Amino acid sequence: MQPMRINAIRAILLSFLFTGFAAISFSQNIRGKVFDAKTGEPLAGASVVIKNTKLATYVNLDGSYLFKNVKPGKYNLEIKLVGYKSVKADDIKVSESGITTVADLQLAPATNDLKEVIVSGYTDKHSDFAARNIEKNADIVQNILSEKTIQLLPDVTVANALQRVSGVTIQRDNSGEGRYAIIRGMDQRYNNTLVNGIKIPSPDDKYRFVPMDVFPSEMLERLEVIKALTPNMEGDAIGGSMNLVMKSAPDKFLFTGNVAAGYSAIFSERPFNAFYHGSINKQSPAEINGNSYAATAADFPLNNLHFYNKTSPVNGTFGLTVGDRFLNKKLGIIVSVSYQDFYKGTNSQSLIQSAQPVYIPAGNTPSFTDAYDRQYSTQTNRVGLQNKIDYVFNSRNKISLFNMYVHQNEYQTRFTPDTTVGTNSSAASRSVDVEYRTRWQIQDIYNATLQGDHQINNQVKLNWSGVYSFAKNQVPDMATYDFNANVLFNANGAVTAVDSSTYGTNMTRIWQHNTDQDWAGYLNLTYSPTLFKQAVEFKTGGLYRAKTRTNYYNNYNLVAYNNTVQPFHTIDQVTLAFNPSQDGTGNITAQTANHYTATEDIAAAYIETKFMLTKALQVLGGVRAENTQQEYNTVMPETFNTKSGTINYVDVLPSVHFKYALNTQQNLRLSYFKSISRPGFGDIVPTNNPGEQFNEIGNPYLKHVRADNLDLRYEYFPGHADQLLLGTFYKQLQNPIEYFITRNGGPSALFIQADNVNQATNYGFEAVYTKYFGMFGISANYTYTHSQVTTKKLLYHYVTGIGVRTDSVTQTRPLQGQANNVGNISFLYKNPKIGLEVQLAFSYTGDRIAQVSQWYNLDTWQKPYSQLDLSFEKKLANHFSFYAKVNNITNSPNKLYIKASPSVINQQFAGGYSIPYQTTNAYTTVQKDLYKINFLGGFRYKF
Repeated sequence: MQPMRINAIRAILLSFLFTGFAAISFSQNIRGKVFDAKTGEPLAGASVVIKNTKLATYVNLDGSYLFKNVKPGKYNLEIKLVGYKSVKADDIKVSESGITTVADLQLAPATNDLKEVIVSGYTDKHSDFAARNIEKNADIVQNILSEKTIQLLPDVTVANALQRVSGVTIQRDNSGEGRYAIIRGMDQRYNNTLVNGIKIPSPDDKYRFVPMDVFPSEMLERLEVIKALTPNMEGDAIGGSMNLVMKSAPDKFLFTGNVAAGYSAIFSERPFNAFYHGSINKQSPAEINGNSYAATAADFPLNNLHFYNKTSPVNGTFGLTVGDRFLNKKLGIIVSVSYQDFYKGTNSQSLIQSAQPVYIPAGNTPSFTDAYDRQYSTQTNRVGLQNKIDYVFNSRNKISLFNMYVHQNEYQTRFTPDTTVGTNSSAASRSVDVEYRTRWQIQDIYNATLQGDHQINNQVKLNWSGVYSFAKNQVPDMATYDFNANVLFNANGAVTAVDSSTYGTNMTRIWQHNTDQDWAGYLNLTYSPTLFKQAVEFKTGGLYRAKTRTNYYNNYNLVAYNNTVQPFHTIDQVTLAFNPSQDGTGNITAQTANHYTATEDIAAAYIETKFMLTKALQVLGGVRAENTQQEYNTVMPETFNTKSGTINYVDVLPSVHFKYALNTQQNLRLSYFKSISRPGFGDIVPTNNPGEQFNEIGNPYLKHVRADNLDLRYEYFPGHADQLLLGTFYKQLQNPIEYFITRNGGPSALFIQADNVNQATNYGFEAVYTKYFGMFGISANYTYTHSQVTTKKLLYHYVTGIGVRTDSVTQTRPLQGQANNVGNISFLYKNPKIGLEVQLAFSYTGDRIAQVSQWYNLDTWQKPYSQLDLSFEKKLANHFSFYAKVNNITNSPNKLYIKASPSVINQQFAGGYSIPYQTTNAYTTVQKDLYKINFLGGFRYKF
């Protein structure tokens, strides 16, 4: 009986299994795709209904839809989407044999086209499909993030959004936020920033590159990273150009708004340290009363050195955009505002290297002066305002006025219980120096651009731009107060005693501000005749820009007039004064060359032609010439060797670009262009600026950089947002600029200075892949970069029979900021039926040199950095949705290190002392920053 029962069970299971396979193999399904009739874009989110049934579904990311297990028969389909005319597909026959595929269906926009005004629809401008079309049809090599992509990203600033672009890494500030972009391993100095194709000035006090964190990402219509230059583009971009295309007027009424709140998890472990900044005077005593005024301690209120705690501070954002077209669609207006207020914290550990290594136990053994356990608390609030007005006179003439203003306040406290390390340190005794610093930084950028586009006749086109731009940076009354005492420790590392007296108590107050003001004019003339039965385009034009920069710097140093017997105390427990008293005059002529005025005039002209050499091969080529005239004048006396200076040079920049269309979906590109990089004013003026760890000094003898650039790229755009890009690049730089740690004085007098090296090469490979599978998608990119530069270094060592000596040697290394491996991967999910979009984004940046040292093998490197972020948006009702962004899920630390073993370094110390913060003997960690996870959630409205 039992074998018979087993056989019966087997028969039943086989019957069910066969039935299941049959159901899978012969189920009756209806599927198809839906596209925009005008653009060919898949219309994700469109509803598909089988009439006279309860069956309905939505179109997926790739344009597909699917009805499963439909009974055999005839059906009528209806497809609907807001803003489009509905479409019907009747008499769809479903047989018993299997799957029924409906031909691709197209929806036409519900609005009528205008004869005189050509206005792209909302989907056309803001979608991923539109971004892919721009990349495919462009004359240049570039990568684009669409507004829809930017909106879903976990990032709220342009700087952080840039790290998602192929070949781009970001340099972070001390709060962990991205600030500057490194493109293809080329440091930020080799890139420029454009707004709507117009170059803008930087508020930075030393450099000409723009801090990208001042721009809220929601201000953008799209973000373009241009990697190959044509003659009509400004030539100072060796790595690439970042073009921020701002929102423009829609073709119909648009109203969007968002509000969000969030929290940084680091403040669940410690409070946010704030300071009173309401009483800060934005002008120094010397600015108010004149340089001959003898300041006293009474001129320096102490409120901004009083810390207080904020418990669980709340981050917040707000955005609003309104736009429409009037006067029979001829007049377009859009206004957009964005506000962000964020509280960020950093717990930092760092070792400060001595200006000179030691030769024990081996040559160039690092030596350190201080060990810092720092706490940063940073409140950043930024405001972005923009508006654009355009008026279309007729099909041949259009004029527009664009205004943009961004403003950022950054309030930061830094608390440092510093411990001095070095040859006088031991396990039992160290000098502890406690420091408080408060800093308020204000940055502003304003741009006004008036543009005109005119079709003179069927062959001649003229466009022009008049530009005024203004950038300002201000750090008023940066206050630092510190005191120290000798501390004794027991064998367990606990404090056993503190000296009863204090020494070295002092206070520093610094005022610094700078401005850049640009007046510029652009003119482009295009002539498009037909030659030999082929359309040919000739283009010529140029620009003139006059820049004026001013820089003010003044500092005051006060010391303790009488000491308190309390070893660790607040600033209110001592009396501070100037010593000697004449230091209080604040006479800027007695300071460094940080107070200066500079001008820069750039005149450029170009010629360019574009034509089809064959039916599939487009050629674009030409030459650009740029003349640069720079002058600066400091407040230093005439006896100062580099009190003032004049620099003048002319660059001829040829370029040629080949674009071969393999078919309608595939391109092959080959480009060559010559480009330059101009030093910043802080590089060439002999300034001396205090930095986070080392002072930064200028180099009046610095040369500008020239580079030859080659690009080869294969492109495949199968549809929607899908793409495959494979490319290589090669760059050869003449006189590249590197920042070196150099010595100027005693063993602790370290400075950072820019200097030229002979030449460098940089080459690599890029791959971009985006693919959607129904409701799921993957977007990934990877860049391999290899650079090489050979420079002279110093070797401090002991030679038997000779003694201690310093020799000059050469070392080959990568360029500063260049990482061999950079990658991003995002997993996407979009379910139109429930109105849900999800993105899990991972970014990775490999090893790179963070700071070049003048000493052989003592460069400071950044450890590989990876970050995992999550974002999603869920539709709640008509026009409303909820969104959230979660950053740094894995709490990734930012680490800096030098390639030296801690066990070797510790041999220079007596008494068993060892440098702190070390977890491995393979390298020496010199800095570790922790930021913790950040949350942001809010609501979005769109009408």
